[in-house]
Amino acid sequence: MTRVAFVQNLAYDYLGVMYLSAVLKRAGHEVDAFILERGERALAHAVSDFRPDLVAFSCTTGIHHWALDFAGYLKRQQSVTTIFGGPHPTFFPEIIEHPSVDIICRGEGEEAIVEIADKLGARRPLTDTLNCFFKLNGHIVRNDIRPLIQDLDSLPNPDRTVYREKFPFLQKSQGNFMARRGCPFRCSFCFNHALQKLYRGMGPFVRFRTPERVVAEIAEVSARWNLRTVYMQVDTFILNKSWLKEFTKLYRERIGLPLLCLVRADQTDEETIAALKYAGAKNIFFGIESGDESLRNDVLKKGVTDEDIRRTVGLLRKHGIPFRTYNMVGLPGETLPQALKTLKLNAELRTDFPWCAIFHPFPGTELGKFVEQSNLLTRSPEDAHPSFFKESVLRSEHSNEIANLQKLFYYGVQFPRLIPLITRAIHLPPNPVFDLLFLVGYAISLYRSENLTLREIVSIGMRNVRQFFYGKRPPAQNTAS
Repeated sequence: MTRVAFVQNLAYDYLGVMYLSAVLKRAGHEVDAFILERGERALAHAVSDFRPDLVAFSCTTGIHHWALDFAGYLKRQQSVTTIFGGPHPTFFPEIIEHPSVDIICRGEGEEAIVEIADKLGARRPLTDTLNCFFKLNGHIVRNDIRPLIQDLDSLPNPDRTVYREKFPFLQKSQGNFMARRGCPFRCSFCFNHALQKLYRGMGPFVRFRTPERVVAEIAEVSARWNLRTVYMQVDTFILNKSWLKEFTKLYRERIGLPLLCLVRADQTDEETIAALKYAGAKNIFFGIESGDESLRNDVLKKGVTDEDIRRTVGLLRKHGIPFRTYNMVGLPGETLPQALKTLKLNAELRTDFPWCAIFHPFPGTELGKFVEQSNLLTRSPEDAHPSFFKESVLRSEHSNEIANLQKLFYYGVQFPRLIPLITRAIHLPPNPVFDLLFLVGYAISLYRSENLTLREIVSIGMRNVRQFFYGKRPPAQNTAS
């Protein structure tokens, strides 16, 4: 038996970690999760008391800074083997060169982490494990990617106990569920096209769980933890119309809870939105990204027209379903009038829950490579702020205005009469007042769009705001001091 510790600094129940915990436990290994709550020193003591054979970090770009520093601190205190997985190691595998990292896992991790845990328990060599890079005798072993898991129903249900039974603040009334893996679209800002390239020749990229299996899992989780909302955590929930038809029928009959999901505006039609309404869709989310159609499609490669967006909004209004939109400002080549166009389009649509981030060029993405090759970066995306709500890393004479616009975006959409005032206010220096206004608007939008309780918003928000919004990369030598 191998003891695996998953360590993170955000108070969030990662679905990926829950799947990894489930397959590890099914294979007979012991798993525990650890979240930063009372400082790095206390966290290190808790991890040490568990006596792990393997310490795992799931990393996105930005968050990886904390993981590297904390892993280094752990290694200075005790002998541990660390493994880094998630989007950042997948698309920036050079992270294996960092002294805090012993192993990285690229892509899907279920089969790889079980193989590593099995080998650790049997004291067998690890370095031939597919999907993984290892350090060995001063050099790096780089293994190939293994085929994708085709039968998603063969995976056990996510192990929600790893979070819910240990952390009261993660006993949320909302449950997140996975119905599919793989997105067929190739948006230049998203990791999916890079993942498609990584897995080329490794089997069909888009794979579905059966509707029966998904609904059965929802029923089990709802009965155990008294859910009041179901969030389908899938890039585009309406991709397969026949799958959706079967799911919505089963969901209505067996679950009946308010449903949240994501769609693409170019995929909607009357039948699809009606089916989601029938199932109990409370709110629906979709990406506008930019209010400028040329930026949206020529730069971001979204493939969604203004007509698609307006048609989708019309269908949602007809069926009485409020909606959230995802937007970005600070895009490569974007002018300030184009950024303001995104605000004005959302105000015109009367978006119920506007969501806006500052563009970040993630490693491995098409747009990330473009801005690097075009010398548009003020610093490496590797060294960016942990949050895509804080600042831009692109060269722009309007970088301060863009950052301020993102902070005030919610208010311009909700109160369009403020847009002339916001247009003037964004020329002020970035300041804590705008930060505070953003956080208030973000909390209100999250509370209303995701059907969480006020207690949940406050509890989780207070734990995460410092780490995610105000956190900076600390010098490694000061970590946990």
